[in-house]
Amino acid sequence: MRELLNRRPDQPLPPGQHEKLRAELLDALETEQAGTPRRVLVPIAAAAAVLMVVTGLAVAGSALKKDDTGTPAAGGGQPVVRDLSAADTAALQKQCLAEADRITVKQLPRPFRSYKAVRAFEFVDVQDPKVVKTWLIAKGKADEWQDGKPSIVPPGQGYWLCSRTAGGAISESSIRHGAEPEVTEEIRRVARNAGIFAGAVARVTMQPKGQPERDAYLSNGFWFAPTVGRVGWGPHYDDDDPNLADFVYRAYDAGGREIYSSANPPKPLLCTLRWEKTGVDGKKTPAGPPTANPPYCPKYKWPS
Repeated sequence: MRELLNRRPDQPLPPGQHEKLRAELLDALETEQAGTPRRVLVPIAAAAAVLMVVTGLAVAGSALKKDDTGTPAAGGGQPVVRDLSAADTAALQKQCLAEADRITVKQLPRPFRSYKAVRAFEFVDVQDPKVVKTWLIAKGKADEWQDGKPSIVPPGQGYWLCSRTAGGAISESSIRHGAEPEVTEEIRRVARNAGIFAGAVARVTMQPKGQPERDAYLSNGFWFAPTVGRVGWGPHYDDDDPNLADFVYRAYDAGGREIYSSANPPKPLLCTLRWEKTGVDGKKTPAGPPTANPPYCPKYKWPS
């Protein structure tokens, strides 16, 4: 569960910070159990992570769709992609695992071993050795921290993303995303050039600094942009991407209306987080007042 406490769960927090965050979450859970009001106000941009902490991890029922191996697939202005063969997928996953082993913290030895490849594909037209050409999508149970301390809630199913440049270098080898049946944002970035989309989003673009806007590839809830990767990670690297602002991503609906731009994001809005209660039989049911002020955080089916 502690993978929810920072942006990259398999990298270290500053000394003492992990235990501080864990203690704060445990205090919050104990306070709720003592009967304090269950209405939680959160910035809408952070609602998804908080929801998973309060109600537990959810498992998505739908699986990623896979095109026939070797068959180009594209829609609208999206870049053309080609699925990797089983042998090439296995080789990519092996390379990704080796890189993940090198950079992850000691409390997560040999991560992602339980994850099974769902899909691996490459952008057909990418030739620049610095640009991400290939992606691996895998799914499995989140790894438990090997530090002798139990998780706050049991780890759940999730996705693992790993990318490789056209030059053969692994870009970001340890990107995680929970298998959420619902999300509170219509678009989210989980890596420099990848993320998730839901709701009314029908098109996603990426615009590197000084370059024209280009379409990302959409695959059942995920979007992937063929842009320069982030390589050269040191062991246990945990700094934020210093060049993230150089890559502006936008979302559009089916009518071409811009829904979101990372260059001019909307101000975070307060909303009321829904919660669930668990009966003696273990069944979860929605709880809380029928209306809320501020209103309830929006929810979008994912993958939509």
